Amino acid sequence: MTETLNQRDFIAIPVSGTPVSLSDFLDPSSRWKHVHIGVSGGAVRWLAIANRAPGPNDGSYIGSGGALDWSNPEVDYSGLIYNAKFVKAGAADAQLEIALFW
Repeated sequence: MTETLNQRDFIAIPVSGTPVSLSDFLDPSSRWKHVHIGVSGGAVRWLAIANRAPGPNDGSYIGSGGALDWSNPEVDYSGLIYNAKFVKAGAADAQLEIALFW
């Protein structure tokens, strides 16, 4: 059976040269399982490996205007959401625009 997703929150997170973790901005008691992450202003790199941060040339690349869509209602993305870290990949700082669902 497919779950119905309802957007419950939206947050914007600035991304610069210091890696940021999504979990630093999320209430851990909510245990989010689905998000849609848009990237604006600049490119980012990301990793969702515990104890490892991305670098400007290390991690998966998302250009400005790109997105990560972790919102398939049949998949629990909480491991990715709570381990993901982002850093800018280029001269311009970026912003993550995050829609949160449950």
